[in-house]
Amino acid sequence: MITNFRKAKSLVAKHGTPLLLVSKSKLKQNYHTLQKLLPRCKIYYAVKANHHKGVLNVLKEMGSNFDVASFKEIETLIDLGVDPTKMFYTNPIKAEVDIVRAYNVGVDAFVFDNDAELKKLARYAPESDVVVRIAVNNDAAYYKFGVKFGCEPPQANRLLNKAKKLGLNPMGICFHIGSQASKPDAFTTALDNTVHIIREAKKDGIKIDTVDIGGGFPVVYGNGHGGNCDPKSFIQDTAKIIDEYLPPALNVFCEPGRYIVGDACDLVAKVIGKSKRKGVIWYYLDDGYYQDFADVHASKWHFDFLASRKGKKLRSVLAGPTCDSYDVIAKSIWLPELELGDLVISPNSGAYASAIATSFNGFSPAEYVFVD
Repeated sequence: MITNFRKAKSLVAKHGTPLLLVSKSKLKQNYHTLQKLLPRCKIYYAVKANHHKGVLNVLKEMGSNFDVASFKEIETLIDLGVDPTKMFYTNPIKAEVDIVRAYNVGVDAFVFDNDAELKKLARYAPESDVVVRIAVNNDAAYYKFGVKFGCEPPQANRLLNKAKKLGLNPMGICFHIGSQASKPDAFTTALDNTVHIIREAKKDGIKIDTVDIGGGFPVVYGNGHGGNCDPKSFIQDTAKIIDEYLPPALNVFCEPGRYIVGDACDLVAKVIGKSKRKGVIWYYLDDGYYQDFADVHASKWHFDFLASRKGKKLRSVLAGPTCDSYDVIAKSIWLPELELGDLVISPNSGAYASAIATSFNGFSPAEYVFVD
């Protein structure tokens, strides 16, 4: 938690609610910590986690590179003065028009995981650097990416050879063990497959000089999503696995998103309504599912909620402000009895909250306020 209720109340008096409070110093601290714990990795911040220009500008000033998944993200970074060669287009599936746009502004590295994507890249981004993505199955990740992205490892060498024949430069292999992973063990299997692919590629005259290990580095949440995992130990173990499998000559990239921004932000909402339904107190907040708490239903994420009042805790429900009955963000949460106008803070809300918010029903997402 980067703030306290006294400071939050002061900021609310000035800006209103809902607010997303952001700590620049915490962003910088997280970036520096990752650099220290993963010294071999070149950091590409995953823009999808939080694309606010203020956040991106802090990371730009830190010297970060950027993992982009759409041309809109590329445009945002260009507006901030980021060199396109510091961007890596990692979405394995891209619209033809977006490949053209990215290539024309100077993005020169793209990810693929299938034949159709290779054909598009050869036509619309000729001679570009390309990186094949392999699938990783990881039950220890809350969000499992292997179900949607990555070719099966035995297909990788065929695709690398095809890339070469199409005039592209197959220079790397990438994978992602899944977001909010509780154990780093999946890196072992992924890197074992990677080393095998590199050896086979060498036999085919293809020099692989880059391995992108993706993200997945966890953040500590009070809601059980951390899997009792210590982020520092997780990353230290990851560094050891990298050194065990990958020779020093290889370039290593990583794509942290949640780890950089997750605990650098607190979400502040206000109680705008209160009722009792079937014996349970319902509190209606001015932020909800359709705004900054979309992940509640999208992936069954449980946000943390804190209140400033003291007293006996009662089973309660938290709902958002829209007229949709789906807009419920906590169905059974224990809180002291609240009153209209009270503030509720959801800490560690920097990743995949405002990034996926909408303005359904005319209710806007939280306003960003940088606290330092």
